[in-house]
Amino acid sequence: MSKQAAGRMFQDINFTVKSAKGKKLEQLIGVENPDNPDSGPCLVYIKMDGISWSQYFLDVCFGVWENWGEIDTEDDAYTYHDYAEKFEVKDKIIQSAYCKENEITLEFEAGEKLILKYKDPDDWDGDTEMVKIA
Repeated sequence: MSKQAAGRMFQDINFTVKSAKGKKLEQLIGVENPDNPDSGPCLVYIKMDGISWSQYFLDVCFGVWENWGEIDTEDDAYTYHDYAEKFEVKDKIIQSAYCKENEITLEFEAGEKLILKYKDPDDWDGDTEMVKIA
């Protein structure tokens, strides 16, 4: 799905992405498996003002956040959804981005949160979902 990976920044149960603070969210793309549309996003691409593409996802109890450089959304094995539009967060300022206890959260200045989490918190190989809390 990528052209070139730039490197893993975080892979842990808890972490903070300090470089996201104060950045405007330019794009947010949810990558889903069309063969199992109810399984939720397998990963999320994020583009913030002044920062190249990153990706984040959950992997067997760990949150992962990586610098990714360029992305390729032409792989027919997946579907690509505009989560910035879907969740109405395009151009909003990120207050913080962090992983806490197996959930990756984007918190915005207006107090809204987007959370990537497991549908069943006890099933670390299970389906994920992105939810918005206003």
